[in-house]
Amino acid sequence: MKKALPDTMFMDPEKSRLMPLRTWVLDNGVTEIEMSERQFWNCAHLQPVAEKPWSTFMGRLITVPDMPKDAQRRLGVRDQQSLGTI
Repeated sequence: MKKALPDTMFMDPEKSRLMPLRTWVLDNGVTEIEMSERQFWNCAHLQPVAEKPWSTFMGRLITVPDMPKDAQRRLGVRDQQSLGTI
């Protein structure tokens, strides 16, 4: 099930932690995570370097609709469900 990350999660880089995201994913049966660009970069900052690129979290696809399409393409987080993609 595709779910948008709650607005309050990962908005403040000083208060951002990965444990609430893990809990939210597991408690809500999330299979695809949609987040804002600000949330994405705050989350990416917390992930270990070995986890790059950040196109998934816990095996769940991450989508960032408000990120410029060119940046999405370079990072591998573009929405595969949008029109014109195969």
